[in-house]
Amino acid sequence: MPKQKTIYVAALILSIVFATQLTLIQLNIRGILSAEDFSMFIRRRFITLEFIALCFLYLIWLTQSRPKTPALRYLELLKPASLFLIVAWLAHPLTSDIHLYLQYGLMSLYRINPYLTNAIDFESVVSTFLDWEQSSTYGIISLAIFAIPAKFVETNIYLGVYLFKLFCVGFHVLNGFLIWRALRTNVYRHQVTLAYLLSPVLLFEQVVEAHLDVILCTVLIAIDQLLKTRRYLLALFSAGVGFLLKTLPIIWIPLIGVFLIRLKRWKTIAKFLVVGGVVILTLHLTLFPTIESWRSILNPGVEGMTAGSWHGVLKGILFLTQPPLSSPTQFAPGSIQAEILHLYSRLTLLLFAAYYGFTLYRIYRDRSILEGQLMIQIGWVTFALFAFATAWYQPWYATLLLVIAALNFQHAPFFAITSFVFSLMGTVANFCLGYGTGFPGVTAAILTMGSAIVMLVLRPKIMSHFQAEFPRGIERELQQTRQ
Repeated sequence: MPKQKTIYVAALILSIVFATQLTLIQLNIRGILSAEDFSMFIRRRFITLEFIALCFLYLIWLTQSRPKTPALRYLELLKPASLFLIVAWLAHPLTSDIHLYLQYGLMSLYRINPYLTNAIDFESVVSTFLDWEQSSTYGIISLAIFAIPAKFVETNIYLGVYLFKLFCVGFHVLNGFLIWRALRTNVYRHQVTLAYLLSPVLLFEQVVEAHLDVILCTVLIAIDQLLKTRRYLLALFSAGVGFLLKTLPIIWIPLIGVFLIRLKRWKTIAKFLVVGGVVILTLHLTLFPTIESWRSILNPGVEGMTAGSWHGVLKGILFLTQPPLSSPTQFAPGSIQAEILHLYSRLTLLLFAAYYGFTLYRIYRDRSILEGQLMIQIGWVTFALFAFATAWYQPWYATLLLVIAALNFQHAPFFAITSFVFSLMGTVANFCLGYGTGFPGVTAAILTMGSAIVMLVLRPKIMSHFQAEFPRGIERELQQTRQ
């Protein structure tokens, strides 16, 4: 216990220093503080080392954490996590995504259709903070959420920023509670819930950076629990709600649908299709009257762009073959480099489509795939999309895998370990090097995507070690519980 307290205190101090420096960077960017006065604070390499140190302390705690008495109430776990949550809330985001959320929220409040109007074409107090100019890529439920903190932006932009971050803290705490409740019969309930609450990746990507994926994690928990309690229609509706938050859940719906076809749940499928059809028709008559407005939610702003993916690695290599004085960011239309990258993108999408089709076939034919295994299949399909088929990848995408891993780690340990490594490597690599097209960005992409391949290659060794150690761990936990 003394060692755990030492790790806790060290991690808390490091978190405070880390959060302070992140905020100082933003104050410097906004011209509020001078870079000369705080030069020792705003050097990215120091922040990078601090984040790596935080992850290292987390890994030590994760491997050595053995509570003498497991918590009986969720609040007992929330107390040690609360200080880290406060620090993460206070830290200013590095990315500008939160400002884009607020801009779309303001557009909604002023009754300007964000699916037909580019964010940059609407002038507001947030406009100068935007890095992205396109129309909204988020669903109507997301816009409703964005509108709440956006009401306060015109009073003070930081009021809107920190109110939205407060929502993210609330959803992260809610997700922890839902995981705690879902694992009520699991011997590792205490450790898994606390590991989720204190995860540096989740705290940074979902609370510090305030990405919308924290709410999508809540949707995934709902889908998981509704499937396992065989409330299939509500599970489908939850996936539909997820689609109205962000586009990604559209790939989950057919997986659930094929599972229900195998079970011959025709009424459930029919009800969902009717309600879904009504919703789509209503949206078409209101917010999505044109094909371009529907294309908006497919994120056309990143079309032809790469980040953090094998596509980015290939693009970085192809840049070396360009003639002198060529564009450092884009290939000339019709060039051999552009054609190679286009063909590679097509190939990866075709391979993903083949894997997706094979997964649908397995779900339909393999009767051993029950509700719990279906969630794991959803996890693997999402992982495959991120690790192999997505040209534009960002590290917060993988946080969705962590919630599936937390709920199903005992039945899918390899998926849990792979998700953990993939998400950790993505955040660390992006933080250290950034996902650009130069050498640092290519290196970051190789580290991120390479970690996925390494895990898949080492699967036999990892599983043999896990199968040898896991029963002993359960026995130790059971003995402690009996005492």
